[in-house]
Amino acid sequence: MRYLFNNCYMPFINQNKAIYVKDGFIENIVTTPDNRPCHKIIDIQNRIVFSGFADIHMHLDKALIGEKVFNKSGTLKEAIEIMTEYKKKMSKEDIKNRARKALNLSYKQGTRYIRTHVDVDEIIGLKGLEAIIELKEEFKDKLQISIVAFPQEGFVDNLENYKYLEQALIAGADIVGGIPAMEKNAKKHIDMVFKLAKKYDKNIDMHIDETDDPNTLTLKYLAEKTIKEGYQKRVIAGHCCSLAANKLEDIQNILDLVKEAEITIVTLPSTNLYLQGREDLKNFRRGITRVKDLLKKDIVVCVGSDNIRDPFNPFGNGNLLEVGLIAAHGCHMGGLDDLDKIFYMISSIPVTLFEDYEIEEGKKAKFIIIDIDKKYKAIVEQPKIFGYFEKEEFVWTY
Repeated sequence: MRYLFNNCYMPFINQNKAIYVKDGFIENIVTTPDNRPCHKIIDIQNRIVFSGFADIHMHLDKALIGEKVFNKSGTLKEAIEIMTEYKKKMSKEDIKNRARKALNLSYKQGTRYIRTHVDVDEIIGLKGLEAIIELKEEFKDKLQISIVAFPQEGFVDNLENYKYLEQALIAGADIVGGIPAMEKNAKKHIDMVFKLAKKYDKNIDMHIDETDDPNTLTLKYLAEKTIKEGYQKRVIAGHCCSLAANKLEDIQNILDLVKEAEITIVTLPSTNLYLQGREDLKNFRRGITRVKDLLKKDIVVCVGSDNIRDPFNPFGNGNLLEVGLIAAHGCHMGGLDDLDKIFYMISSIPVTLFEDYEIEEGKKAKFIIIDIDKKYKAIVEQPKIFGYFEKEEFVWTY
């Protein structure tokens, strides 16, 4: 594989295919390279070329708060308490400064697509949303960012928060979020989220069952509701930790419902390994959802970072290859096929949820090259970015 480069054309050769780029756009893709004159040859050997990593679940508005306020116990309970207090004094500039740093970290590591959950409620109002919308514009030539309006504080018993959730959709949020665990009536929370989603024709992305409690299986109702409302392929469920707290035989019916509802499951291995299992007295549970069992059912699964150095998780570098490696450990996925699957779960699978993701004729020439020749090796060896195409130019990172 190599690049042949001149002022107008750049054919990309990979396994007997060539992609010709003209003025920053992919002009055509051919099976055999032709003899167009090339001013310069850049040999990139057998390195992987693809459209970039996609972080399908992140909290940019909370990113790097851990550098300012430390969660001493490391528990989810203290994280929520810290965020409730910190959120009261968050300014738009504070959010933008931290989120911008997190975006630059992610971009440097090859991420080109991000879906971020942003708190909207009576505490923070729409400040977080406004900050991320401005950053979405600021980074539009580098990253595609989609925004989930996230009701972190719940709304069933506080309709003012529900008003903010609706205002966020009107103001520019792309997706309706949810967190039924914050409510006494989780089913009503889900029903109200669907009501807004249908009113504004928005997709849904919820935090579901982030708990070790085997009796908390809100995912079942979410799947049933998705089918009832005809929302197949439009719903994402993040975390789903309680699936792993049950025997497989006891949750087979739920997995079948998820498959029928065509819900995408997002696992957040770093955060859930860190937060879950803390009440166990022995054989501490990993807390990660049943990734391998979901895959056996042909349910779509993605891997996301969730948190970058905030009260919920003190770790994170915006590096999805690192998150993939954590997933490989936590999900017992060390076989070559498993490692390939993990690579897809941080790249091509979540990338399809964004626009302009394909490397195809007529689209912008936006792709990155990582310094490795096999996908499974990318997870194991954690290679650096070799280069990327940006603003009609090939950029070396070495």
